[in-house]
Amino acid sequence: MDVIKILNALKEGRLPPLREIPAPLLDAVAAMESLRGRVSQLSSLERVITTFRHREPDRVPVATLVCSAARHIAGIPFPEFARDAAKAADAFAAGFDFLGGDLVILLLDLSVEAADFGQKMIYPENSTARPDYDDPCLKDIEDYHRLSPIALSEAHRMQEFVRLCRIMVQRIGFKALVGGFVFSPLGVLGMMRGAEHMFKDCVNHRKAVVKACETITTTLLEFVQAQCDAGVPAIAIDTLYASWNGLSKDLWEEIEGPFVREISRLIKRNGLAVGVHNCGHGPYFDSQIKFMEPEVISFAHLPDDCASDREMKERYGDRITLLGYVPTPLLISGTPRAVMEECRRQIEALSKGGGYILAPGCEYPPNIPLTNAFALIEAARRYS
Repeated sequence: MDVIKILNALKEGRLPPLREIPAPLLDAVAAMESLRGRVSQLSSLERVITTFRHREPDRVPVATLVCSAARHIAGIPFPEFARDAAKAADAFAAGFDFLGGDLVILLLDLSVEAADFGQKMIYPENSTARPDYDDPCLKDIEDYHRLSPIALSEAHRMQEFVRLCRIMVQRIGFKALVGGFVFSPLGVLGMMRGAEHMFKDCVNHRKAVVKACETITTTLLEFVQAQCDAGVPAIAIDTLYASWNGLSKDLWEEIEGPFVREISRLIKRNGLAVGVHNCGHGPYFDSQIKFMEPEVISFAHLPDDCASDREMKERYGDRITLLGYVPTPLLISGTPRAVMEECRRQIEALSKGGGYILAPGCEYPPNIPLTNAFALIEAARRYS
């Protein structure tokens, strides 16, 4: 595959498998797109690829991360959004058509995998699906050892998520980058055990936790492979507990690092881009890069080893694409003018040289108006 073929594919809305393209060739494509972006408008895929290769596109790409909030547009209740792939696809597609953007990350909720492992769920009419924390699936240490892998064919919610991936690739895959999603092994474990108990177990019963992570990862690998087969060009791994909100850095590397490395390598073997999402305080960028080698990190707070935007850009901006990090509280209570001003500040601080995508620090809050999602889109157009 040469530069011209890659450029033509991007113009047609097709994203060639990144692993099949040598890095120098991708860099040449990004350089040409960056030059063209000075005089004409790029497509979303062209804009994202240029950014991933740390070149400046025509404007900063934007991801609104409007997931379940888009159900307002399509008139879909929370329980249907969570459990019916076709309904969820209607919501995601409506959000993309209504708002725009350059990336669509397919996140339903953080309980998809845990539900299929047997965790009792609650599906509220007006809130995100969540585990029944009064009835955890893993009630004691012995339950870690009793946990068994499940086949994807027996996992209803994961199957529906894979179906969502297929539908969305068909519906908007030619217009923007569509990303899959998987919760990390410790994340799934926390949904079934409760985070507080799990943190204590990581210290006091480390071998049992590692054994459970191994069991969960066996299933997650099948889940991730199915997403790859569904045609998404990228998959995000949510590693929430690789931050000050979770485990110490050394403990995270020891317990979960090897398992997310295995998941990341599977994604890369399929030729897909690896994303990492971590909305915790003080995320461990260095550890996550070490184990997963992601193309992009979605974050809500500065990493633990950086004190400013400038330091973060200098330390990590030449290795990964930064996706973030408009604060969720600002989206909830701030005016569109205040949101756009924060977007302007971040664009000025982080967009030079490419490698930056404007986005909320986490999922756009599901029960607020979409006004500030429009502010994100407008800020990317106005201030780039």
